[in-house]
Amino acid sequence: MVKSVLFICTGNTCRSVLAEHLFRHYASQAGLEIKVASAGLHAQQGREAEQHTLAVLGELGIDAGLHRAQPLHPDLIFEYDLILTMTAAQREQVLSLFPELKPKVFLLKELAVPSGQEPGGALKDILDPFGQPLARYRESRREIKTAVKQLIQNWSEGRATMKIVIGADHGGFAVKKPVIEFLESKGFQVEDFGTFSEESCDYPEIAHKVGQAVASGQFEAGVLICGTGIGVSLAANKVPGIRAGLAHNTFSARMAKAHNNCNILCLGARVTGIGLMLDIVDAYFQAEYEGGRHARRVAMIEEVQKQ
Repeated sequence: MVKSVLFICTGNTCRSVLAEHLFRHYASQAGLEIKVASAGLHAQQGREAEQHTLAVLGELGIDAGLHRAQPLHPDLIFEYDLILTMTAAQREQVLSLFPELKPKVFLLKELAVPSGQEPGGALKDILDPFGQPLARYRESRREIKTAVKQLIQNWSEGRATMKIVIGADHGGFAVKKPVIEFLESKGFQVEDFGTFSEESCDYPEIAHKVGQAVASGQFEAGVLICGTGIGVSLAANKVPGIRAGLAHNTFSARMAKAHNNCNILCLGARVTGIGLMLDIVDAYFQAEYEGGRHARRVAMIEEVQKQ
């Protein structure tokens, strides 16, 4: 489940402001606790939202009078799970600055499709109302409102259906099934990437497949199991965008998510009993990334990966 969203436009006084405040308004109505903010690729720090922006939000009972523009910068963008731009050109500009963030940067309309469907046809940009009459701002508001409400509907329907991928080598095969059953009992969708027998196999192949599936955004998180958990963690961490954390106790599992924002949990079947292992899995998936001071450190890890 996405925990934070950053909307991007050019000046952070029109479209991204509309998106931020509309999203916050309708997410609150839906009972979703999602951190939301906005920024501009060329924003002037502290600039107020356009008067027409405030007016069309005010027509819906939404007060954005305290909004102040902020430029996009690394400390901000690495803090968010999902980056949504108003236009394809803005998306490309973000990716030119931060290519390692490709798995989480999308055009708003790219994701705003009914659950279970794929985007069809050419994806259109959100109309730019800057400097235009009030009617143009209302049209942009209509476009953004439709998109964010669809996103919220999709996420509301899928709150208990987080998609997880799991993989194990022969050393972790015996405990993989009970881990899958435990996760499914919690409402998660789990896909098994193998191995499917106790016959000897190569853990790097399994770890790379799971890592690539998570890094691409196909799955929200992963679980890897080998004898000690060391081999799969080493292999998975070679995949750009992956932060695989090895945990032998529940405290480490919670911190792997809360402080390190690990997207793959690694386990050792030969050093951890199944009872404790399930407690570790539960602790990891119950935890939430805290961001804040930790975001800067996670960004430093991602910078090394980029190099």
